[in-house]
Formats: sequence, C-alpha cells, structure tokens
Amino acid sequence: MQNLDARKVVIAIFFASLALLAVLLVALGHWLDGWLRTPAFDLGVANPAVGALLSLVGAGLVVWSVYAQYAIGQGTPAPMVATQRLVVEGPYAYSRNPMTLGALLFYLGIGAGMGSLAAIAVVLPVFAGLLTYIYSHETRELEGRFGAAYLDYKNRTPFLLPCPRLRYPRGRSF
Repeated sequence: MQNLDARKVVIAIFFASLALLAVLLVALGHWLDGWLRTPAFDLGVANPAVGALLSLVGAGLVVWSVYAQYAIGQGTPAPMVATQRLVVEGPYAYSRNPMTLGALLFYLGIGAGMGSLAAIAVVLPVFAGLLTYIYSHETRELEGRFGAAYLDYKNRTPFLLPCPRLRYPRGRSF
C-alpha cells in the first residue's frame, strides 16, 4: 500500500511541475519577446486554435502515458518509483517516448497560442537537450533493467515520432 501512495504523490508532483513550467514558459516568452523585440506571429484566431489543439493533444498524450506507466508498468515517470514492468502498450506501442512528445506538443501549443517566437525558441533547445539525455541515459538504463525484451521493443518502436512501418515484399530492402 505504501508503494501505491508513493506513486500517487510522484504523479501529483509531476503534473504540478508541468503546470508550473507552463506558467514559467508564458512569463519567459513574454519577457523575451519584449527584451529581444521579437515580432509576435499573429495569425488571428489560428493562434489560439492551433495553440489549444497542440496543448490538448500534448496534455492528453502525457496523461495517457503516465496512466500507462501507473496501470500497466506499476510505476511512475520518476526514477525513484520506476515502472516494474516494461510498458509497450497504449501510447508506448507507437513511440518509446510518448510522454516527452506530449510535453513537447503541450509547450509548443502554449507558444503558438501566445504567438511568441521566443517561447517556441526556448522550448526547442530544452527538448533537444532532454531528448539527448533520454536517448543516452534512459535507453541504457532500460536495457539494463529489461534486457532482451527492451531491445526487441527498441528495434520495433520509433524513439519519438510515431510512424507507420513500411513493409516490403520479401527480398526487397530500401
């Protein structure tokens, strides 16, 4: 029962951190736009529409990913309460990092909704660094914990962006 409580606390902290980072991104974007005098990209109603769509899709993907880790993997995104099982179902059937993809879409949606080039310019290198860390560190850690099952999953599932696997006739390779 104590492990269940720890998972709930970690998940609550995780989502509170996502919300705090969103607020900080908005503030930083506004400040940088003013300081750098970057032009806003004003697309009329498209800004809030695209921003809301990206943010909602991103938030939904994050929630789905965390739920899959909790329900299927019996853990959380935090290493101190890591999943006990390799999660290859739900959003993880399409991407090895759907939570990161969801967070990226969420924050890009905020920047697009604000019409802030600076906010978007902040998000991209932060996520490039995060993805580099995930690729080098987390991939090794998962290989160590789950062995051949993770290697098989890694070979058949894209790192970030879901894409259909092209199937070629036997004997043909491209």
